[in-house]
Amino acid sequence: MAVVRSIVDKYRIADLDTRVDIILRNYARFNKMVEGYEKCLSIVIRNEREHRRRRERGDLGVRVQTSNISDVTANTAVENVSIQEAIHEGDYNTALKGTEDYFKHRAEIKTLLDMRDDYEIVCSQVESLEDDERKFLERYIVEKESFFTIADDVNLSPEAVKSRIKRTKKTVKEGAVLFMEDKYFSDEAEMELQIGA
Repeated sequence: MAVVRSIVDKYRIADLDTRVDIILRNYARFNKMVEGYEKCLSIVIRNEREHRRRRERGDLGVRVQTSNISDVTANTAVENVSIQEAIHEGDYNTALKGTEDYFKHRAEIKTLLDMRDDYEIVCSQVESLEDDERKFLERYIVEKESFFTIADDVNLSPEAVKSRIKRTKKTVKEGAVLFMEDKYFSDEAEMELQIGA
């Protein structure tokens, strides 16, 4: 999770241009990265809740099941899923109930929501490209093909392919940033930033 964590941390403090760059660099696996972070965060939160419950009961050691009434493994799985769903939906109250580090986790959840939204914005810009431009870009950002491989396939020089992909990425970035500016800098978003939401 260290790589994913660093990307989420970088994303949180990045400007809009850099956010689009992060998405394009990780385009093929971006949603999986966000989902992975959500799963890990749900486990961290569940463990924080459990530590807090133990402390409040005065338990210092490992829990020993004393009856056959409760299925600890099933309860843990259900709690993980409910926390993860709450994180995914941005339901801070449910996700963060009983957590030890509310504000840190709230910032993480907000960043994950932004990452999902921004990814959809970038995807829409990629989808709106002319077919040949989109195919070139997708071969590069999804298939991870080199300029040389693409150039050989379409009978162009690697420099021509590189230039074309660079222009296409610029078009995607410009379109995405316009929508992201509307998203982040609307009156409501500015009010949220001012009150520290």
